[in-house]
Amino acid sequence: MSRSKMWVVIAALVGMLAPPLMLFVWAEDDTVVQEGNDTAVQEGNDTAVQEGMVVLMEFTITVPESQLVIPKNVSQFTPGHNELLPNLEKAITGMKKGQEKRVDLSSEDAFGPYDESKKGIISSERLPPDTQPGTIFTTEEGVPFVVTELAGPVASIDFNHPLAGKHLIIDVKILDVESPTREGMSVDDRQDITI
Repeated sequence: MSRSKMWVVIAALVGMLAPPLMLFVWAEDDTVVQEGNDTAVQEGNDTAVQEGMVVLMEFTITVPESQLVIPKNVSQFTPGHNELLPNLEKAITGMKKGQEKRVDLSSEDAFGPYDESKKGIISSERLPPDTQPGTIFTTEEGVPFVVTELAGPVASIDFNHPLAGKHLIIDVKILDVESPTREGMSVDDRQDITI
């Protein structure tokens, strides 16, 4: 795979992850101390990740089979609002600010198995003229799909999530856990970024 195609695929993967992981930007300077296998921040916040709280986390995703690493991202979410993979949310419930965890998810526990029936062919005339394989589009109903191949008058498309059928390892660090009304952590005031 050429280097430019590899960047398109990586950008597509990160872009497809944005809806379930809702990427945000955050910077904070705290003193870190070691506590056994977990890392804790030396600060008075002992609030645990639980339903209704606003959680800020840093994460890196690794796909072991393909040796693909989706680099560090920061995400803010509210447990119980279906903003995160359910099994990832379950795995980090109870964690506190500063703690780190490696979450190992099978394909069934992550984005589900790859489904061949979600592949199709459309007329390439329905796509913009500069479309390349790896480009992600959304249907009028808001369903994302990836153009996998262009062959003359037809384009092959795939409605599977790019990480469907993949075993994932997600390294998580909890940066903050607060009630949704804390200044600066309001769910309604979050500023999304896109990659």
